[in-house]
Amino acid sequence: MKWFGVLFLLAAGANGQSLKSTPATLTFSYQLGAATLPASQNLAVAPLSGAALNFTAAVSGASWLTVSPATARTNATIKVTVNPTGLSVGNYTASVVLTPTGGTALSVPVTLTVKAPPATLVATPSPVVLSYTRGGATPDPVALTLTGGGALLSYSISISGATWLTATPKTGIIFPAFSAQVALQADPTGLAPGIYKATVKIDAPSAANKTSTVSVEMSVNPGAPVLDNVFPPGVTQGAGATTITLSGSNFYSGTVVKASATTLQATLLGATVLQSVIPAGLLGTAGSLALTVSNPDPGGGTSAAETFLIYSPGPRITGITNGASFLSGMAAPCEFINIFGSGLGPETIVTFQPPGGANPIASTLAGVTVTIGATPVPLIFVSSTQIAALVPCLISGAATTVTVNFNGTDSQFFGLSLAAASPGLFALGASGSGAGAVFNVNDTTGELTLNTEANQALKGSTIWLYATGAGQTTPASNDGVLAAAEQNFTAPVATLTIGGIDVTPDYFGPSPGLVSGLILIKAKVPTDVAAGRTVPVVLSVNGVPSQSGVTIAVK
Repeated sequence: MKWFGVLFLLAAGANGQSLKSTPATLTFSYQLGAATLPASQNLAVAPLSGAALNFTAAVSGASWLTVSPATARTNATIKVTVNPTGLSVGNYTASVVLTPTGGTALSVPVTLTVKAPPATLVATPSPVVLSYTRGGATPDPVALTLTGGGALLSYSISISGATWLTATPKTGIIFPAFSAQVALQADPTGLAPGIYKATVKIDAPSAANKTSTVSVEMSVNPGAPVLDNVFPPGVTQGAGATTITLSGSNFYSGTVVKASATTLQATLLGATVLQSVIPAGLLGTAGSLALTVSNPDPGGGTSAAETFLIYSPGPRITGITNGASFLSGMAAPCEFINIFGSGLGPETIVTFQPPGGANPIASTLAGVTVTIGATPVPLIFVSSTQIAALVPCLISGAATTVTVNFNGTDSQFFGLSLAAASPGLFALGASGSGAGAVFNVNDTTGELTLNTEANQALKGSTIWLYATGAGQTTPASNDGVLAAAEQNFTAPVATLTIGGIDVTPDYFGPSPGLVSGLILIKAKVPTDVAAGRTVPVVLSVNGVPSQSGVTIAVK
């Protein structure tokens, strides 16, 4: 039996390890400059099987590795310690050799990793402060410098709290001992004056501080506003509270409107339009008010003043247009005109009374008289803001003046340029454009029906149109006389263009029952005109065209 046991032990020593360790390997890690060394680790040593064994513990391949105790008996725990002092960055390997008495040694691998200290991410400048004055140059890009020290860092950038700020590039690398540049660009377009804030976040996962943030603050200053125009330009003395529209630029919700030294109520309609109210208390004395707009500091200012007039009581002319086209400029003899203004006549519209026999329409109506040149002219209707009158048929020259007298008070003189012809076609709207004042004629019955999209003229059929501004005619027209019968003019020469096709009128002359200067045109719709609901029509008198934009419906 004794020799059998000796053979068993010899067989065990020859066929494998006689010890085992837990754990089977050891790993240590150390960062250069760390205040403490890696903690010691324990190895639990036990026999593979059978009875306890004596063993020795030693280090192989490294002076930075120690074990304690050097001898022990299973089961036992030994302490493994590393000392990386003086080692450079890198990976180091060694082993702890456990040798049992009469048995095979067990080698336990040990790895030590020495790491460089992580870089610290630094972003400068921080914070970033920007200033922008509306109307000025956009702020220059700010160069954000990223540094990391002695290690390579990758980074990514995100911005929170603002759509007006961008960063370029948004990702990148910072090389050791170098810096990376990121451009921060602010776009203040459309921003109202105020303080705007954003946060730039730089993430660098391998940095010691992982994340750095930079606050960005931008002040948007209002700048000085510009006042270009005030409408209306004035009112009559004693008027009630008056709403005015101010046009210019660089307005915002904090813009202040003043009439001389008085701050007015103001409503912002847009960056170029303000609406304000001048109280009645400022309108009681004839004269003027200096209107200004201002933006507060910092970075504000006050506009140049616009004059708002307070007219003395009485009529005032602000404009004169063709009675059909509503275009200002030239007026022709015998033309039906509109006179616009304030205080021109009674508050309620008063129309003329048809004269008896061959008498002309009166030149005085409801206390109103209009004088063109030296001639009081026939009045179709009068009101406080609009008068319809007729230019004298025999007037001549390049220009004249117009005055309105209401209840004994004269308006200012208003200049009126004259032309031989200034034709305008009447339209159904009050703007001088759109569907024309046109009648379709039933060629069988002679019935007249209004031309509309639902009642279109047939190609080849006759239509009637109405105009004014043809100038002096042959036979001559008489001031304010109602036409009694049709009589084709032999002069001037008139043509129509319908859908781009020239048409010679069948009739061009006075319209029975209407006043001289209101002209009837009869013409046939070209058979080759393109059908449509808005076929353009233009009247030309001696080569002078009427306004554009008047249409008829053709099928």
